[in-house]
Amino acid sequence: MSALWLLLGLLALMDLSESSNWGCYGNIQTLDTPGASCGTGRCHGLNYCGVRASETLAEIDMPYLLKYQPTMQTIGQKYCVDPAVIAPVLSRKSPGDKILVNIGDRTSMVQDPGSHAPTSWISESQVSQMTEVLTTRIKEIQRRFPTWTPDQYLRGGLCAYSGDGGYVGSSQDLSCEFCNDVLARAKYLRRHGF
Repeated sequence: MSALWLLLGLLALMDLSESSNWGCYGNIQTLDTPGASCGTGRCHGLNYCGVRASETLAEIDMPYLLKYQPTMQTIGQKYCVDPAVIAPVLSRKSPGDKILVNIGDRTSMVQDPGSHAPTSWISESQVSQMTEVLTTRIKEIQRRFPTWTPDQYLRGGLCAYSGDGGYVGSSQDLSCEFCNDVLARAKYLRRHGF
């Protein structure tokens, strides 16, 4: 009988850990965010903004992101970054029916028109590179602000993602549009299996 209880206890712990945050850089479940700016919403044809806009954009990109979910899980484990954070960064950098194509020394986005034009899927190395850039930015913020919390490091890394660590000069800079949108999308994606 005690073996049965032990097995049930282990299953409960496994189920609990599956639904919890496992990245090394903050807990997205506990972070508040205003979501996408109205400008981001308008750029995507929405007449609203905030968390609702971020969730709509994540929902639109969900079929695209599901193709890369195994890759994001592998890369997430390698860099200790929650795939629910990797996914919206990928979504922001390559939204909807656009895909990243590696062309020599640069990466371009092209529309995926079905069979009318040659296209290329984003590679595991490209997802890895994007995640490495994010973790590098987070680590820069950790070095500059050693007393901050993991949640602040995540926000700072996201705000510095497209630029350099110098963008974040204080905790006042942790509410950038990119970060707010990515975190709102990440929370939505987490609730939907990422």
